[in-house]
Amino acid sequence: MKLTKDEIKFIDDYLIKNEVKFWDVRLELLDHIVSAVEDKITNDGTSFNEALLEIHKSFGNQFIEFGVSKTEVLTKGLYQSNIGFKKFTRNKQKEIGRKNRKRYWIILKDTLMSVSFFLEYIILILLVLASYQYKPKTALLITLVALVIPELLKFKYVFKKGVRHSLNANMVGLLNSSFLCFQGLILDFYKEEFTFNGVVDYRYIICFYLLVYPLTRASFNLYKEVLNTVKARYKLLIS
Repeated sequence: MKLTKDEIKFIDDYLIKNEVKFWDVRLELLDHIVSAVEDKITNDGTSFNEALLEIHKSFGNQFIEFGVSKTEVLTKGLYQSNIGFKKFTRNKQKEIGRKNRKRYWIILKDTLMSVSFFLEYIILILLVLASYQYKPKTALLITLVALVIPELLKFKYVFKKGVRHSLNANMVGLLNSSFLCFQGLILDFYKEEFTFNGVVDYRYIICFYLLVYPLTRASFNLYKEVLNTVKARYKLLIS
């Protein structure tokens, strides 16, 4: 038996009230719960209310029937606990994290084998080398600008509808932030090695940034890929 639009809307509202805040997680749960409720109604002959409450408990959400009248089971029982949904979200975070890390290495390989990136990288290196002959600080500035541009480009995605409340978007953003923090930690750890007699030797810092440039570009490509997918899914959802 297929659920009505009002029943599906009720399940969606029920998930929102249970603090399933990421719309992509909620969409996955909605599909699963709707199918499970339909199966129970069709195969077991249970009512919509009974089927939904049973599915609610099957996620590990705690339900204490003592002191709850039968007429209030649906209104109270569905909202006593959301611990199962929180666990589901944490598991999704781990799953998406593993998926993003695996995808990152594939994108990095594709980036390094790309002719357009190779030309871009060579031009950057030549530009840095030429500017270093003129002024080391200028070469460092050019390298930093090259690294910052992909980070700035991310902002055109961040404020798009559906992005901020997507777990997939949040997880790829977290991966990118971790990558930037890792770079900062390495520089901070080796800062003494970059300084001789109180004078900073820009060669080491510039070389370090040039080496991580392909990693940063691959990171941006992953970010763009995930957020384009998120936007496409959100557009289908609201259309």
